[in-house]
Amino acid sequence: MQSLDLRRSGAGHAILVRGGRMARLVLSAALLAPLGACGIPYGTGSRVTLSEAPPSAQSTPSEGIMQALTCMRDSHTLNRIRFGIAVHSDGTGKSSYGYEGATGSFLPQGTAAIWASEAVIRAGGLSMNYYELNTERALRQFGGSSLDTALATQQQTRVPNFIISTAFTALDFIGGPSMDIRAGGIGPYYNVRGASLEVSAEMYRPGDRMTMAISSLNRQVFYRDAGIGGGRLFGKGKGELVTGTIGFTDQQRLQEATRDVIALAVADVLASMPVVPDDCRQMVENLKAAHKARVNEDRPQEKPAHGSRARRDDLPAQSPAPRIPAEQGPASGTIANPDKARRNQR
Repeated sequence: MQSLDLRRSGAGHAILVRGGRMARLVLSAALLAPLGACGIPYGTGSRVTLSEAPPSAQSTPSEGIMQALTCMRDSHTLNRIRFGIAVHSDGTGKSSYGYEGATGSFLPQGTAAIWASEAVIRAGGLSMNYYELNTERALRQFGGSSLDTALATQQQTRVPNFIISTAFTALDFIGGPSMDIRAGGIGPYYNVRGASLEVSAEMYRPGDRMTMAISSLNRQVFYRDAGIGGGRLFGKGKGELVTGTIGFTDQQRLQEATRDVIALAVADVLASMPVVPDDCRQMVENLKAAHKARVNEDRPQEKPAHGSRARRDDLPAQSPAPRIPAEQGPASGTIANPDKARRNQR
């Protein structure tokens, strides 16, 4: 009888064990069923319902930059000038793989040259693509010698008058104010972080590679986080701990923000050309001054932006200055040592 009871108890234990395992399997299957069905049609004619994405919209530089470029286009002064657009380079050396959606680089790479080409076209100039050469290389390689010769002839007969090269020259991550105040476990919080980006554009003349103009612009992009957070005991006795936050984040776009600084830098080097009307040049200078006022509003005001670089229409008046070393030597000595100058005159 004792052995029978042991067998019965053992059998009951086995049944309980099997029942416990079965319950866990059923519960796991019930929990995983909705996840396993995600993205799978329920029938031959049914599809998963998704929310509608925002419609596509045309993307252009900001209104002020567009007006300056349109002013140059309407003047028809750049219509016959060919501008070769070089490969856009990222000289910041900053990369990241540690956040969702990261591609290894914080900034757009060579494709940003398209924005420089667009700025030239909107200004009325002739833009020539020198940043995407793989397709033409493939045409020459597989098209035979005749096609190679024809393409080379076309390229030699339409050489760019100027080359415009753009680059990201600096990317720095900056801090900002941070606040977290709690009274009785409840209070507001506020954090600001940002990035400072510098873009440079250079226009030079092919052949002698003489640099004609350089423009360097800076833009800051910010991330803001604000809200109310709390952690407090409610109820009698030990009470219940209730925690939570209600907040809002404002993440300004870093990559798309580069479009305006590239377009404005290109407009700046184009405005340095003597043929560009003064009113168009002044529009670019006003944009640069307004940009400096926004970025450096807490710094001492600098001189107007047009004083930082000599205008091209002023250069011919300075070019006839003598540059012969034999004549310049006595002139500098006359200023530095009057006695020596009088002896030389004797």
